[in-house]
Amino acid sequence: MNNPVSPVRPPSNTPSQASASNEQSSLRGNPLYDSGSLKVTLFASFVIVFSMLLVGVTVYLLTEREAVNKLKTKDLPYIADSIASKIDGKIGNARETSLILANDPEIVRWIKGKDQDPELKQYALQKINLLVQKFGYNNSFIVSDVSRNYWGENGKLLGTVSPNNPDDAWFFKTLSDNVPVTVVLDYNAERGDTFIFVNALMYDGGKPIAVVGVGMGLQDLSQIFAGYKYGEGSSLWLIDGQGKIYLSDRLEHNGSNIRDHLPETVAGQVIANGGQGNQSVEFADQAGTRYDLISYPLKSAEWRLVVQVPRSATIGFLKTIQINTGIAVLIALISIVFFFFYVSRKLANPYKRALQVNEELEKLIALRTKELAVRNENIMDSIAYAKRIQESVLPEPGLLDQLLKDYFVLWKPRDVVGGDFYWARSFSDGYMIAIGDCTGHGVPGAFMTMLAVSALNQLASEDKLDHPGRLLEELNRELKRTLHQEKRDGLTDDGLDLGLCCVVGDRVIFASARCSLYIASRDGLRAIKGDRRSIGYRRTSSDYRYTETEHHASQGDCLYLTTDGYPDQNGGEKDYSFGKTSFQAVIERCRDLPMAEQAEVFEGELQGYMQSRQQRDDITVVAFRMNEGGKIG
Repeated sequence: MNNPVSPVRPPSNTPSQASASNEQSSLRGNPLYDSGSLKVTLFASFVIVFSMLLVGVTVYLLTEREAVNKLKTKDLPYIADSIASKIDGKIGNARETSLILANDPEIVRWIKGKDQDPELKQYALQKINLLVQKFGYNNSFIVSDVSRNYWGENGKLLGTVSPNNPDDAWFFKTLSDNVPVTVVLDYNAERGDTFIFVNALMYDGGKPIAVVGVGMGLQDLSQIFAGYKYGEGSSLWLIDGQGKIYLSDRLEHNGSNIRDHLPETVAGQVIANGGQGNQSVEFADQAGTRYDLISYPLKSAEWRLVVQVPRSATIGFLKTIQINTGIAVLIALISIVFFFFYVSRKLANPYKRALQVNEELEKLIALRTKELAVRNENIMDSIAYAKRIQESVLPEPGLLDQLLKDYFVLWKPRDVVGGDFYWARSFSDGYMIAIGDCTGHGVPGAFMTMLAVSALNQLASEDKLDHPGRLLEELNRELKRTLHQEKRDGLTDDGLDLGLCCVVGDRVIFASARCSLYIASRDGLRAIKGDRRSIGYRRTSSDYRYTETEHHASQGDCLYLTTDGYPDQNGGEKDYSFGKTSFQAVIERCRDLPMAEQAEVFEGELQGYMQSRQQRDDITVVAFRMNEGGKIG
């Protein structure tokens, strides 16, 4: 083994070392050496301060240019596009609403019958009244070309239209133009206000027989304008092709022309541009104040938005940069003089080492981040595949279409996969429908659903069609045996809540473990609660007997099965649970609608109550309408 070689050291009293030591000592004590260090420090300070000033001026000029460029290319187009999108969205919704109203078969029948049928009249007037009360429109109307009657949202006859009345010219022009939907800005004599009206033609065999639609007051759009005001000196205008201002963030501008508020050349450019797309203009008024302006066309109507912003509102913040730059230079000058030597001699090497360590850490973090991204992608791929597997064990739509005809299923796992499921089985004399809520969420809950569905498929038989309680009891024993939960102690304690309906003719036999059934009939709404013992858990005895209840359901009655996810979802102003009372209120409100429309109501109520809150639990609701005699198909 070789020994390490020690370096050769010169004697401590060698002439070379003594000479060097004496030379350094003499330099440190030499006034010329100290004066040179001071000059270097002052020169370095001057260079740094000059550099800061140069950088400050450069940053100011670049920031000013970028701020103006950002205003022209991003802020103004964003403001105009946002306002236009909101206005186009409101008009687009109004167009869809008017078309739905025009294509309503019951209202068409009422119009064809000269507004005489009292039941259809009540239906039609309630519908247009609902548009104002629930959807926020200022007006809704039906004007018949058959009876010439003009009906408003308050359910009253506002009058009759006549070709000889100039105020009714819009009606006959709309009929003669034969355009399915038109958007107009109009003063309505009967209502005494200016509105944006969306008129839709109602047809009978290709011939227009009425004009229906909704109206929106300009006050609603004024609130949108106010929310996008860019500083005190800015202006927002909604103009037509002649430059007339129909809406502004300043009330005194309404009704005037844009030529009254802009230089003639600028106003002429805006009006001449018409519907040819966006137009940006930079100009100065007589006082020398510079402005930036954008003209933006609406998609839903032949109008334009004009947004004007003073340049001072855009670059006003740069004065703060000037002040802060001056303060920074002064502080830097003082700090550099006093701490230059300390920073350069004492901290340079540690700082360099810190940079090296930081660079190594950044590389390590980037490597770990890449590894985590790969792992996360693999995990998400696995979960997505698990979702497909879980969905494959749920009933196929064809089976549900055969059994139920008019139904809907609301199945919303909290995560990609979840612990809720629904199940169906057909027999010669009837069918079974079930919903389940297994322990846990996500992947653990999905595993439990696979186990529960497999057990149900194995245990369900014709002889249990009249005895769903026996099926729950066997399922309880099977799960406890499969999960080894027959004893009090163990590693797991898992199970599920289950609601099971057996439909035989007009008989509905129900058994449940902590799930509810709601039956909506002509006699009202019945809520049937299940047993309070869940299935499969250690605390549920193997010989526990589940209660069966039998109910009569007529053709047209609606049955609703739900897990606790929907009623337990938090939301609202106080972040309370939705609750079973509110759930029953939703049923009462939409029970007469087709099941597809009921599904939209249930979904809308849930989203409206949750607002921006996250989903708390897996959600499952299965609802169906009884077929004739309760038969299959």
